[in-house]
Amino acid sequence: MKKSNRSGAALRRAGGTAFGLYRFLLLAGLSVIILYPVLYSVSLAVRAAQDLYDPLVILIPRHFTWDNLKNALVHLEYAQAFPNSMALVLASTLLQAASCSLVGYGLARYRFRGRGVIFAMVILTIVVPPQTVIIPNYMNFRYFDPLGLVSLWNLATGQQAAVNLINTNWAFYLPAALGMGIRSGLIIFIFRQFFRGMPRDLEEAAYIDGCGALRGFFRIMLPNAGPAFLTGTLFSIVWYWNDYVYTSNYLSNSKTVMNQLYRLYDHIGHIMEYEMNTSPYEGILLLQAGVLLAILPPLLLYVFLQRYFVESIERSG
Repeated sequence: MKKSNRSGAALRRAGGTAFGLYRFLLLAGLSVIILYPVLYSVSLAVRAAQDLYDPLVILIPRHFTWDNLKNALVHLEYAQAFPNSMALVLASTLLQAASCSLVGYGLARYRFRGRGVIFAMVILTIVVPPQTVIIPNYMNFRYFDPLGLVSLWNLATGQQAAVNLINTNWAFYLPAALGMGIRSGLIIFIFRQFFRGMPRDLEEAAYIDGCGALRGFFRIMLPNAGPAFLTGTLFSIVWYWNDYVYTSNYLSNSKTVMNQLYRLYDHIGHIMEYEMNTSPYEGILLLQAGVLLAILPPLLLYVFLQRYFVESIERSG
């Protein structure tokens, strides 16, 4: 009897060890798949041109150099593009978080006719590609006329006034403030799911104490919605930072990091051959240095906030 118990315990330990080894190998393989492109980009950004033609150099360069990053900073005009991108991203993110939290709270807590239809339309905005609505949105911002007020002013005064929001950040601020920013549907969904999981006793206690709907939302619900806000804010920052479809159309004359990166990609051959007197094939080093500078801010943001981000994902669903 004791022998069979010892053999069973040994089998369980062996099974636990085998499962632990399998889990380690699986996670290590996934980590390599995920991290290899980033590590390869870093390797290309800091290697010299002669290492590009060396088949023995894979990840660790033989000749380190910072010239690629310095040249990328110059051609991206990073000193100007970075503040422009940050102003666009931070303001749009704050406006989007505020509007989406209100919409998500209303859909989660209040029962009214048409609530299901509105929520279905919110979900629909997640799957609709932005290219299908970018032309109508462009015309709307190019000849901005809210509620026909500009046309009414022209009729009353006989003037031909026009409001053009193209090449201004207002083309991003207004949709974000109205819950129609980039991927707002998903952020509304996150807030709706989070508020649905909160107990109604909190609101009922606030109502008994004399709080109205808005005061109860700001005083009771928002302080407890930190995980949802963190999740939605991080998603919003990454989407606005990485966006090129909207910024290239609405801010074609503005210098943002992504716009400058795509301009660098379009002119890399001309830059390497005529401005730097090198082979256009070596432009991959300059381009990878530009890519590294472009992904560095959201990458650092995730590195420092990844623990809170994982916790917020678990709590908000």
